[in-house]
Amino acid sequence: MKKIISIIMALAMLVTPVNITSVKADQIYNIEKSSQSQITKNKINQIISSQKADIRTGTVTIENKRLEAANIPGINYGTINQAAITLKKAMLVHQNTLYVFVKSKSSAADQIYYDIEDKALSVTDNPVEGDYMLWDISNRDVSYRAQKSNGYYLYQFLIKIKYFTTLEQRSLVDDKVNQIIEELGFTSETTDYEKVKAVYDYVCKHVTYAQSLDDEIVFTAYSALYNGEAVCQGYAQLIYRILKQLGISVRVIPGYGKDKTVRHGWNIVKLGDYYYNLDATWDSQLSQAGIRYRYFLKGDNFKDHTRDDQYKNSDFYRNYPMAASDYISDGQNEQSEKTKNSFFENQKTKIKNISKNKIKLKKIKGATGYKIQYSTNKKFKKKVRTIKTKKTTYKIKKLKKGKTYYIRYKAYRNSSEGQVSTDWSKIKKIKTIKRTKK
Repeated sequence: MKKIISIIMALAMLVTPVNITSVKADQIYNIEKSSQSQITKNKINQIISSQKADIRTGTVTIENKRLEAANIPGINYGTINQAAITLKKAMLVHQNTLYVFVKSKSSAADQIYYDIEDKALSVTDNPVEGDYMLWDISNRDVSYRAQKSNGYYLYQFLIKIKYFTTLEQRSLVDDKVNQIIEELGFTSETTDYEKVKAVYDYVCKHVTYAQSLDDEIVFTAYSALYNGEAVCQGYAQLIYRILKQLGISVRVIPGYGKDKTVRHGWNIVKLGDYYYNLDATWDSQLSQAGIRYRYFLKGDNFKDHTRDDQYKNSDFYRNYPMAASDYISDGQNEQSEKTKNSFFENQKTKIKNISKNKIKLKKIKGATGYKIQYSTNKKFKKKVRTIKTKKTTYKIKKLKKGKTYYIRYKAYRNSSEGQVSTDWSKIKKIKTIKRTKK
């Protein structure tokens, strides 16, 4: 994940000798303890334009400084992964200042730091890590010194971090989130869609858009919960925090609102095989007479929303595949099943033949196209690849030799009511031939 940042850097390496001693790289060093009424387009545009603005990724300033050597016994220059663990631990306890020590063959100090930070802030199943932690950071000031030794660069990074909230406020968020989840009364029968909608409804009803940016607390989930107001960053962080705890895959997406003139943030959530956009900030501003769901579970063509580049490249979409059309639930729109039946007339999908990685599909009348999935996991729980095609014959490329693959497909149709699809076909398996050495 690359940050939109303001970087001041000098890549000239400091060659002043330092005394290299040894310490565990995963230690943390404390320096400072520390119902849908009609809404006109003009009304929507007015609300969007009045948004103050802001989602703050936090500024990172990286400078090559003539730092004094860290006076710590036993310094050990570890890997980027070790440094990332150190940094994550520090952020989790709201540590303001720390050293990390890295040994690398690369002279690009700025890139090394970003690699450390990317790993430290990577998304996990823990609701207080990943995006929740990232969007609680106001800014970082990174200084470094380096010495080249035996073909390696030995980096000493001094990292100073400012957070939007205190550790006590973060703890209060945890308490409130637990309370909200209990009040919403989810059971084992509650679907992911029902969870997402309930959380979305709660946030839209209980949080208003902050009218002042004088206090940075409005950028946080804490302010959304305890002050009842926040800017888009606080909305998105809160959605992330609650849904993560409920086991829903969710991300905070930064970018721009209308006309790319106003910084903005929102969420994507996973339902079924794909992710959908939702923007509680804008829907809450339209909710005086009830939530309109104008920005709820929208497909990849999300009106008036433009992502930052790192959230729309091929790598990101590979990990977070977006639905082409808006989400339709049977509970939200009973017409969806009727539409499905009318399009497909209950036609069953079937893989007719597989030969030399070439798959032949049964043609489904009325289909816009087909989605083919294959994986080495029979339950399609990991390493799943999805192919979209309009043809009923398709050759799957780049399969690894000597592997067993499981394959299925379904037909889909794009309509005015959204995208509908058939059920998945029965799974077929193929085993690629392992080449023998002559």
